[in-house]
Amino acid sequence: MGLFMMKGSLSGFQEKIGEIIRPLPLHPNHITILSVIFAIAGSYFLWKNDALGLAFFVLAFAIDGLDGALARAKNLTSNFGAYLDGISDRFVEFFAILPLLFQAQLMLPSIFTLFFGTCMVSFSKAYADHREVLDSKTASKLKTLLPRAERVIGIFICLALVQFNYIYEATLLMWALAILSAVSVIYLQFEVYSKLEKGKSG
Repeated sequence: MGLFMMKGSLSGFQEKIGEIIRPLPLHPNHITILSVIFAIAGSYFLWKNDALGLAFFVLAFAIDGLDGALARAKNLTSNFGAYLDGISDRFVEFFAILPLLFQAQLMLPSIFTLFFGTCMVSFSKAYADHREVLDSKTASKLKTLLPRAERVIGIFICLALVQFNYIYEATLLMWALAILSAVSVIYLQFEVYSKLEKGKSG
């Protein structure tokens, strides 16, 4: 319950920020692209073993959601904006995971499993809509065991642990995220089938 309340508070805060920055000559898509640029910078600095990279990832994650809030404040919501936002989320997560590839080899399978799960969850939802197995609203609301907010927090903690040389702890956390991510993909397939059957019976 506390986590849902925190998400609701964060969403409300983002909406307020969207109203505040509405007068600025800034398009929502600019914020979306900026989050990717921050992620690339963060990945570069962490690759150079510079803790400044963590600050860039904080910025990248912090402005996630502001693009949608600004779009609603300026009445500029669009299908392309929603598409760009979803694509940029995958880029940001990729560049967050990238510095971890240079760490202990035990991390490699978990990193690839985590990113596979990340992509497949998004793909499953989009493909269920594309193939008209579910309508877009139902598909977008499908639940997973490892939502993006929790996944991003976990990845950021891994980055911080590695930066301060807690490799073993980072590896354990990455494996936990990877397993939850993989299970989420399987769970989501049952969710799709369950929603489909419920729609037929309804």
